[in-house]
Order: sequence, then C-alpha cells, then structure tokens
Amino acid sequence: MPRVVFFTMHSTTPWWTYLGSQLNFADAKVVSDLRGEGDWSLVDDFYRFYRKDDAAAAAVDRFGEDGCADIIARCRVLRSLDRDRARRMVGAMTQAIEVAFDQLDPDLVISFTIDRYVMDVMDRVARRRGADFLEMTTSIIPNEVIFMRRGRLIPLWEPDEARIAAAASVLSSSTFAPSYVRDAKRFSALKFWKVFGYFALRGAYFNLLRIMRRDPENLHYLDALKRLKHKVRVGDVAVLDLFDADWQRKAAAVPKERKVFLGLQLFPEASMDYWLSDLAMVQHDNAVLRYCEVLGAAGYRILIKDHPLQFGFRQRELMQGLAKMPSVIMVPYDVPATLLLAECGVSVTFTGTIGFQAALAGNCSVVSDPYYATEQHYIHVRDFAEIDGVADAVRNWQPPADLERARLDIVRPLAQASVPGDYFTWRGFDRDNAAARAAAQPLVDSLNTYLPRFMRGRESAAR
Repeated sequence: MPRVVFFTMHSTTPWWTYLGSQLNFADAKVVSDLRGEGDWSLVDDFYRFYRKDDAAAAAVDRFGEDGCADIIARCRVLRSLDRDRARRMVGAMTQAIEVAFDQLDPDLVISFTIDRYVMDVMDRVARRRGADFLEMTTSIIPNEVIFMRRGRLIPLWEPDEARIAAAASVLSSSTFAPSYVRDAKRFSALKFWKVFGYFALRGAYFNLLRIMRRDPENLHYLDALKRLKHKVRVGDVAVLDLFDADWQRKAAAVPKERKVFLGLQLFPEASMDYWLSDLAMVQHDNAVLRYCEVLGAAGYRILIKDHPLQFGFRQRELMQGLAKMPSVIMVPYDVPATLLLAECGVSVTFTGTIGFQAALAGNCSVVSDPYYATEQHYIHVRDFAEIDGVADAVRNWQPPADLERARLDIVRPLAQASVPGDYFTWRGFDRDNAAARAAAQPLVDSLNTYLPRFMRGRESAAR
C-alpha cells in the first residue's frame, strides 16, 4: 500500500490525523516540527544535527551555495537571521527530514501551501527521493480546495462545461469576494493600535514559549518575534495619514483605459515568497515602486489599494514613497476592490485574486507567475527587468472578442485543480464531534477519489 505523509502545523494536527485515518488507498503518517505532535516529530533530530559543527556544511552539500541562498531568501524568518545561523538551521532540518523519510518512505507528501523553509526543504528532499510534494489550500471557487506545486496547478479531473460555467458565473459576479476578505472590519487608528499591541504581546509570549519548550529555533515561535525585518514598528502608524479621501474625484478625471488598479500583496506571504520564480520580484516594495515609475512615465494614473488583511502590518517606507509620486492615487483601506475593478481598465498584481477577477471582467490584467493565469488572457511579467516593458504591453493589449468564452477558458484550469472540500474545517477540529466530521467529509471523499488517480497518473508518466 502507498505511504502518504501529511506535514502538519500548529493547531492542525488533529485534523490531519483524522484525514489520514480516513484514507482508503494509502497508509498515512503525520509529521510535525513541534515536539510531541503527530506520528513523527522532527524536533529532537533537528537539534541533534544543529549542535554539530557541520550543520551549515550539510546544507551546502545538499543544495549548493545558490540553493542555500534561495532557501534563505524565500523564508520570512531566515532572511532576518545571521547567515551562518540560517544555514545551520537549513542543514539540521534537512538531515532531520532525511531521517524521517528513511523510516517512513513516503510516496506522496501533502501539506498546506509552502510558506517557510521547513516545507521548502521537505519538498526538495521528497523530490530527490522520487516522492511528490503537493500543497493544498482553499480554492477561489467556494467550498473547494486546490492542489499545486509551488503555485503551479495540478489538474486532478476534467469537469464538464456546466460545472465550469457555474464557477465562472460565481467568480465573475460583481459581488464576489474571496472568503478571507468578506469579514473585513472598519479601519481606524484604534484598530491599528489593537493589532500592534496584540502582536507585540504575542511576540513576547512566543519568545518565552520557545525557551520554556526547549525549542528556541522553531519557526513557529521565531515567526512571531517583533525584531524580524518585516515586522511593523510604532512609526508605521504614519501609513494611515497617506490615503486620499478625495480619491474618487481625482480618479474620475482620468479615462478608464488610462487608470491602473495596483493591488498591494500580503507580504511576506507564500504566494510571493514561494510562487515567484524571480527572487527580484519577491522584493515586493521595489517591484511596486518600479511599476509605478514605468506606468506613471507613460501617462497612466495608478490607484494603489492595500490588501485588507495587511492593515496594521504595512511598513511606512513603501507607502510614503508611493504617496510622493504624482501619478499615484492612494485609495483608503475600506474601498472595496470590486469598485476599483470597475473603475480601472488595467490591473497590476503579482499573484492575488484581484488579477483573476480583472481578467474575468475583461480588463487588462498584468500578473507574475500566479497559479490561475493562462498565457493568452494575461500580460505576464515574470522577472524584474520585464517591468520596464509593461507600459508598451498594456498599450498593445486587446480585450477578448468573446468575453463569455474567455471566462470559461480562464476558469477551466482552476476548476480542473479544484475539488470539493472545506479547507477551514481544521479550525478547532474535534474528531469526536459529529458535526466536525460531517463538515470534513467532502474533503475526505475528494482525497479518496482524486489522489489515487493522481498517483496512478504519476506512476504511468514515470514508466
């Protein structure tokens, strides 16, 4: 029987354990980087290797200088640490994972979206052993999950045209919003300080916890520390004074085709750090500023809208730089993205849902390596140097002759990689609760239906 390994994270172990117990096509084991969780914990082996003098050398031996640099640059925590310490962590975790995989011998590894070096290394180790690593996350299509490899979709089935049309209808609705922004609250200085205070206390708590639990180098604890480079500071409250209350009047003076909606990303975030192939594009703030310089010089007005979940986490340097540009209009947080999609003929994003919605609306959508972007319906900017040509590409872009047909083509790859299941059933999951089990059942059914097909297809391709 095949062996499937689930890699869990904090608060999700009971859910992964239950999913594993319900697989009817494979033996499942749960691996964790927290002590005492899952069927196999990496913690003690990690520290055994971390204390050795050759931990950093082991990282270079496995991945080379360039590979180590890539792993460190993509991890939100490691890139804030001393290079030797970061390398030691990579080398120690690599060896701990190798020990685990020697014993568990997985054919397939599944986890959430790669968003930290532990999962990055696990993916690389799995592929070297001939195993596959799939990321599972919530789909844009409501009540479904998608499977991918570093932001590249894995088609699992061939939905019929009626299903694709139904998904296209939902996603192209003017009232559609992703699940994670539907409950956005009002934005104010009070809310900023509540967010700031909560995460300051959380950072202090996790700093204490990592010592008490004898796990000082664990990413789960280190990621909460306020001293990391991307963390918001007291002075970043200045961001709240940079938005333009008169943005609508200024925007109305510009024709739609000359207006660009540039939606800022969550940063750091998996879709930036691990989906973009060009590390220069991972430098989110530099890329945004360059987009605005190029498009502004070409006569476009750029409407900047921050991600609602980034409120209280955005550092001031980017926003101050944007506010100084005469071509930029700073739109307040509480303005819905759907309004700006209707206002602007052009959208610029990296990987976010806005780029997908813009294409469905028939707008010119500029994107960088997102999972949903078909070649023919988007302008692709895959490396930093290509930003310089974006104004010409936008100028030459032509809208689809048949928008309804284009919408079906745009949605089809997403529908092929999306299957029924509620990703968020991991929250507070209790296998003794009948309602919790019932909520997870569509995902269990999808795993048992589609993963065996995927594994058989992979074996056939290897022969």
